[in-house]
Amino acid sequence: MTFSWDSPVFFDELDLNGTLHNSRFAVHVERAQSALFESLGKGWARFGDRDPDLHYVVRELHVEFLAAVTAPGPLRVELTFDRIGTTSAVYGFRCGDDVTYAKGHRVIVKTDPATGRPSPWSDWYRKTFLENQS
Repeated sequence: MTFSWDSPVFFDELDLNGTLHNSRFAVHVERAQSALFESLGKGWARFGDRDPDLHYVVRELHVEFLAAVTAPGPLRVELTFDRIGTTSAVYGFRCGDDVTYAKGHRVIVKTDPATGRPSPWSDWYRKTFLENQS
């Protein structure tokens, strides 16, 4: 399955060359990830309300830049469920619609809120991930 999200690009995200600054792609992928969790019923308004599976850190972010985003407007972000381990999950991403502006993958590691140490995914998370895996 691919999850798609239109993330708004704002004028102030463009760099001096008039293109979306490279660091902003990570923000748009993060927004898509949050929208994915909300669509799965795991939204939250306060940090204390987060589901335990939403306590995670980003271990790796790989981005390949392929074309320039040159104007404000919606940026389509597509997420794929690539791999899941005991405590980690790999999501692929593609930014763009007709044109691929960037693509890559993001590795997250679930952590225990009390210790900050890696912690196994819940049965719900593992089942949901595997049901949607590409």
